[in-house]
Amino acid sequence: MRFKLLFIFFYVSFFSFGQNTISDTEEIIQNVINQIFANNPTLALDSFEYQKYTKGIIKTQNKETAELIPSENDYFFEEAAILQFDQKQNLQKTILGSNYPGFETPYYPLFVTPFFPDSVYEKEFTIFEQPFYNPLSKIGLKNYSFELIETIIETSRPYHIIHFSPASRSTYSQLSGVFHIDTSSYAIQKASINFLKNKEVKIEYDFVYNEEKALWFPLKFTAEVTLMNNLETFYLFRKAITAGRLDFKKETSAVFYIESHFSEIKFSIDDSQLDPQIDVLANIEKNEENNSFWKRFRESGLSPIEIDIQNRGGQLIKEKGTEKRIERIEDFQMGFLELGFFDLDLKYLIKYNNYEGFRSGVGGITNERLFKRFNVGGYLVRGFKDEAFKYQVTTNFNLSKGNKTSVGFAYTSDVSELGTNEFLTDRRKFSLFEPRLINIIQFYEHQTWDLDFRHHINPTLYAEIQVSKSDISQTLSYQYLNKGTAFSEYNLTQSIFSVSWSPYGAFMKTPNEVVEYKMGYPRFSTQVTQSFKGVLDGDFNYTKIDARVDYLVNHMNQSSTEVILEGNLGFGDIPLTHLYHAFPNSPNKETILRRFSVAGIKSFETMYFGEFFSDKLATVHIKHHLNPFLIASWLKPEVVLITRHAIGTASNVENHQNINFKTLDKGYSESGIEINKLLFGFGASLAYRYGAYHLPKFEDNVSFKFTFNLKL
Repeated sequence: MRFKLLFIFFYVSFFSFGQNTISDTEEIIQNVINQIFANNPTLALDSFEYQKYTKGIIKTQNKETAELIPSENDYFFEEAAILQFDQKQNLQKTILGSNYPGFETPYYPLFVTPFFPDSVYEKEFTIFEQPFYNPLSKIGLKNYSFELIETIIETSRPYHIIHFSPASRSTYSQLSGVFHIDTSSYAIQKASINFLKNKEVKIEYDFVYNEEKALWFPLKFTAEVTLMNNLETFYLFRKAITAGRLDFKKETSAVFYIESHFSEIKFSIDDSQLDPQIDVLANIEKNEENNSFWKRFRESGLSPIEIDIQNRGGQLIKEKGTEKRIERIEDFQMGFLELGFFDLDLKYLIKYNNYEGFRSGVGGITNERLFKRFNVGGYLVRGFKDEAFKYQVTTNFNLSKGNKTSVGFAYTSDVSELGTNEFLTDRRKFSLFEPRLINIIQFYEHQTWDLDFRHHINPTLYAEIQVSKSDISQTLSYQYLNKGTAFSEYNLTQSIFSVSWSPYGAFMKTPNEVVEYKMGYPRFSTQVTQSFKGVLDGDFNYTKIDARVDYLVNHMNQSSTEVILEGNLGFGDIPLTHLYHAFPNSPNKETILRRFSVAGIKSFETMYFGEFFSDKLATVHIKHHLNPFLIASWLKPEVVLITRHAIGTASNVENHQNINFKTLDKGYSESGIEINKLLFGFGASLAYRYGAYHLPKFEDNVSFKFTFNLKL
């Protein structure tokens, strides 16, 4: 009997001890999470500032022996900055100097490239764009296992050593490592974070205790990423860095090492120096190569390996013309090719549509090499089917480069699509293919004089005002009946006020401009158009009001959901040329294969050209991008689920003569799927039309096209 009682006592004691140990460990982590508001300086303090020095090294080494191997990918860079925080103004980073060997001017995008998380307290860890749950979060507490290794008490600030590892197979909880946790404040004193899959990641955070504020501040940060195979890449200067391969016997690894040191912490700052809408102030024009400057920030001198990589990397940057290549890529993405003092506009080289056939010509604009604040441009093209020349002459004066204030004049003689409505403030977009253009069948001719005034009210708010006079004529037999008179030709005198607002974007100010380096959502655009009868021979009075909201949600699993909601309202005497269509993109042909063409970005793929027009229109486009499939470094296809809907009405349809169209009062719906980036940026699209405007013949409701998404 005594033996039995003794056995029960030890059994209960043993398992109770185990449960208490687990409970105590989880309680420590829970306390860390509960105390984040008290321990995270950006949450606990009204203001502070500190200096930050960062250096980064990309090196190539033998995978087996770790022997360094000279490579064209090798590079060394460094940066010095002051970070200032104020609860009202948030965090602003001011660049003091940069050393990008081989570059004449700083490579500004590198100032805002988030390779690794800056804080151990962030809800999510993003490592080279790959997100993970932070173990120090509510969701992390459920997805990681924690083990108390020991508690160190023989020190001025005792701490727990807790190991964490994945507790689930979730892709987003595959970090492991160790936390040193202050026993009294539950702040992180030190953290080691690791990840191993296709790449090996090692991150170390070191903190220092500040007696004045009773807070642990960052002291040093180091991270090392080793690419283990060619499934993973990272980019530097718009070039993909892979693990690489020397020959069939020896494999190489690309290693990216980065470290930051923090110093000179202050808790009183002059917030008048901070701009609440500028996140990064990079007001430097040249790279700093003077060693005496960098000695102020470096923890120690550069090692022989670092000096060697710095010299070789800089020399290769110069020899390969990397700085100029980056400029060319950026210009090309905007559709320009620099030719001396002239930027050739690639949009006008060659196009095709059903009215003009092939449309070819030349266009462009002078750049700053000719005049700093003044440019002249335009284009001259010819349609080979209609055998007509179209042209534009334009000039712009930059009144203030800092806030991009400019005034421009233009004269245009060209054709435009019926029912097209664009926001003046929309950014210029360029694609090698313009999807809808190929299939457009309804155009009108116009000769337009316009005066534009553009101004950035602040980094988040951009406005444009345009006053124009247009002489309109028809390419179809269309006539607009207005107050008993049928107009096939008419004059329009318009004023347009357009505003775009990006309140959640992140902005960097350089000596030349303010750029939105991180798109924030939601984004808002609105535009008001007024046409005046009797002013400069204008024939009609009408008003158009347009509003759009763009919203993008990036999900933890690297998928994203995009929503575009737009409303258009027109009233007055509006001819068909200036009504609204819903961006149809289905050619008016009989079979699916004959309608095979290019899918658009924001268009109804199953809606036929000229099928619907409205003076009141609302549309919604929803795209859900699934996580790309990682097949190879060059093959990462993306699946996109799409649904689009539109509803609208048209007043006085009978006034639009010699043309037939329907209204959207019953609501239009289509849904589909895209598989993008299958080969050289090409993919495929399939969409289906359903609902009130479903057509009797099945194949008439189906759209099958290819997509094109190429990112340089």
